[in-house]
Amino acid sequence: MGKIIIPCTNAADLATRLATEIKAGVVQYESRKFPDGENYYRIDTDLTGKDVAVVQSGYPNPNDALVELILAVNAAKSQGAKKVTVVAPYFPYGRQDKRFKKGEAFSLEIFAGVLKDVGVKDIITADAHFRDDYKPYNLFGLRGHNISGGGILAHYMKAKFSLNKLHIISPDFGASELVRQAADETNSTYTALQKKRTGDFSVEMSGELNVQGKNVLVLDDIISTGGTMAKAIELCKQNGAARVFAAATHGLFVGDALWKLRSAAEYVVTTDSVKNETAEVSLAHEIAETL
Repeated sequence: MGKIIIPCTNAADLATRLATEIKAGVVQYESRKFPDGENYYRIDTDLTGKDVAVVQSGYPNPNDALVELILAVNAAKSQGAKKVTVVAPYFPYGRQDKRFKKGEAFSLEIFAGVLKDVGVKDIITADAHFRDDYKPYNLFGLRGHNISGGGILAHYMKAKFSLNKLHIISPDFGASELVRQAADETNSTYTALQKKRTGDFSVEMSGELNVQGKNVLVLDDIISTGGTMAKAIELCKQNGAARVFAAATHGLFVGDALWKLRSAAEYVVTTDSVKNETAEVSLAHEIAETL
């Protein structure tokens, strides 16, 4: 029995690509807001006995995205869906993966629990900030599957710019497995730097960089404010890199981040986990293989 794809607003395009990849039907849905700002979601399709995948991105408007996702799962279950898998390559609140200070809410645990309570069994994420590997995992009662966008981004850049050799830089040791896997898949060399955040918009970075005369791809899981990526690009240039490109699985580009990075790097590219003007690489095939 094939999957049925249920889109949410932020990931409608990715849902269509995924449906094409697995030759699945896409459910028509109605999603809107009431005048007071509350969300409404409806599916007018009988899903009795079907396995469905609800596709959502946690950006922009992560609070609305989460509410819509929860409503979509509930709507699918109300129409008789047998099994619901959430496809959320960029899962909101994933960076609050523990209590850093006493009294903080543990948002990742809370929202995973809500999804479990409304009937979700499996969740597919991409380069989740709370995972440093690509093995199946337990997300507070959900069966988690974490895929990587690193390899397809590196392949894309090598092909687009006809690069025979590429050196991939992880600007944060937390993304080193993402970068290592991308390097392995593209026969590239790689380096992982150490990052220390000194504020919401500032970072310090350390580590040995041997990039003299090399084509460098700075690769991270998320570009948010762009501070981490900008600092890594600057260091690569200072150490004599021939060309410097920037890539990430999730492109949030808060404020002027995209302008800042385009001013610093030769090219900026992301996947379609978050809809934005740099999302030239689709995760649909990788998601399909996991589904």
